[in-house]
Amino acid sequence: MTQALPGPSSLHPLPESGATVLRLLAANSPNWPEVALVAARDPALCLLLLSSAPLAQDELEQGLNTALRHRLETLGPDLLRAWLLSQGYADMSTGSVQALVVAECALHLALETHYPRPDEAYLGGLWLTLFARPLEACATPGALQPDNGRQHLAQLVRNCGLPGTLADALELGDLLDEQLRGAHPLVGLLAAAHRLAGDGWEERIPRIESLIGLPSTSLISLRSDVGYIVAGHAAYPAPPGNAAALVASRGLPALMEDEPFRAAALHGLIVAGFTELDVDATAARLAIACPLLGRCEMPIVLIPNEQGVLLPLLKAAPGSAAAWLQELSLREDDEASCISLALRSSERTSCFPASNAPGRSMADWHLVRWLGQRGFCCEPLQLGPLRGVALIGLTHEQALSGAAHWMIGELLSAAARNILSTQRQHAAVAAREAELHARFREHVRRIAHEATNPLTVIKSRLSLLVQSHADDSSLQEDMSLLNAELDRIGNLLRSAGNLPQQGAEAPSCRIVDLLHEMRALYADTLFAQRDIQFELRAVAGAPSVAMPASALKQVLLNLLRNASEALQPGSRLSLSFAGQIIADGRACAELRLIDNGPGLPPERAANLFAPATSQKGGQHQGVGLSIVREILTKWHASILCRSQPGSGTSFQIFIPLEHSA
Repeated sequence: MTQALPGPSSLHPLPESGATVLRLLAANSPNWPEVALVAARDPALCLLLLSSAPLAQDELEQGLNTALRHRLETLGPDLLRAWLLSQGYADMSTGSVQALVVAECALHLALETHYPRPDEAYLGGLWLTLFARPLEACATPGALQPDNGRQHLAQLVRNCGLPGTLADALELGDLLDEQLRGAHPLVGLLAAAHRLAGDGWEERIPRIESLIGLPSTSLISLRSDVGYIVAGHAAYPAPPGNAAALVASRGLPALMEDEPFRAAALHGLIVAGFTELDVDATAARLAIACPLLGRCEMPIVLIPNEQGVLLPLLKAAPGSAAAWLQELSLREDDEASCISLALRSSERTSCFPASNAPGRSMADWHLVRWLGQRGFCCEPLQLGPLRGVALIGLTHEQALSGAAHWMIGELLSAAARNILSTQRQHAAVAAREAELHARFREHVRRIAHEATNPLTVIKSRLSLLVQSHADDSSLQEDMSLLNAELDRIGNLLRSAGNLPQQGAEAPSCRIVDLLHEMRALYADTLFAQRDIQFELRAVAGAPSVAMPASALKQVLLNLLRNASEALQPGSRLSLSFAGQIIADGRACAELRLIDNGPGLPPERAANLFAPATSQKGGQHQGVGLSIVREILTKWHASILCRSQPGSGTSFQIFIPLEHSA
């Protein structure tokens, strides 16, 4: 929901805090923990940061400084500078030290009394005297009174995502001891901290002891410790003399045109604050910057598409006003909507219906209800060659000052330009990649087409050979296996130019049957003809593995071919099914390939499965083992290699069984 945030106009950071943060931001790499520490000691700075990005559930358990640091880093150094430059500052040095004493007293009392949320106690103490007016009777209970600072403070605390117990404790103000004893423990704890922090606290020790239940000796020791702590870190250097006019200012002027130099500085900082961010980071930064700098939650930004339909710049969350607005398909040439009018005219428009009845534009009527506000204004945005419009829900038409409108326009324009630029870059990269992929696939298809021609000839000759030896059953079986392999090669070639897809092949195979098939196909051509002894050890009845037959064949063929090329005549290679084993928590079948060859060179063994230039020469590409690991990884299998120069090489392959995959 986009709405103007409630809050007293006197809520401003301390000038010393602003100057200190700016000094810290001057470093090449800002010390964010130190910046967060400064914010944690400044009542207004801390409250404004937390209210701009409410705490998530249990977030404060990670520590107040961690929560503040996250918000500061999200805002970034440039927007933080812009915010501090746009702020008015008040001279509250004495009051700030006192607030810090109360906060430290509350924190230490919470720790001593085992209060479960000590950081909430610290915040309560820090903010307790931010608005000193006590709670008064009101004709309308629960109504937010414009002149009641404590009520506004309690509302701000709720906006921070902090519990109602803290909001109540801050809204109540001074109470009788009898009332304090009957209230929530945090109320009494903050009252005790306030009494312990003030001048003449020694005289109030008995009352504090009675209220909080700690012995006087502990209270005196605690107060002394707090005094040392605050004295050690409370003072920050004052702003330099030539900045006195800025820190004494009341904030931004009613019209930014009245201060062109300041407006130019803010514009540059805001643009820099969104430079080189991705879309998600831009949205996150904008979400915290709008409440801080523009005094409203992040508006809905609409951009017309090529058909003239207004669509949200950022992806709309389901069930949000932006998502529902998208369903209306509002057009930029709509004559009734003030949203479309603002976009076309580049002039700010607004919609504040006099009644709940629908008006001329149903889209405007819907949006008022979806935002949950009295109405909304439309801020036109100039985004280079494009135009946009921001929709801001408001409680009344003058809820935002002219400077706030200017700030919102600057923030949204800078963020939107960065998002649109990023989207154009991504689209250009995607288009280039698509073109390269298309060219590659076409190139591969041409190669595959040319390669299938000799395969067709080979299959035809094999068919004639089978027909001429119809009585030779052994030859018929061998030819059947060869035809199956030729079909597999043809399928690989035809699919080479396409993206990988799930095929119709069974996702499992019987491992022993496949091993016997591989021996029948390759034992003679790869090994016997080269005088290399090939031995297969595989007993019948082995279980099926969770890998397609074609994938396992490709793995084994790469390994067998490598062995054939590496072994000398008279060498030996053994391929065996070694049984079942548990690997990586799965029941697996183990295959072993062991040879007595020369072993692998040390430099190759060190990075065995990475693609590398082959030393075999000819048509070898050096990618066989990388393909092996890629296939095995896809099917959750694994491979180990052991090799000693002069002592041979062994591979162990672990393939999940079908029932355990």
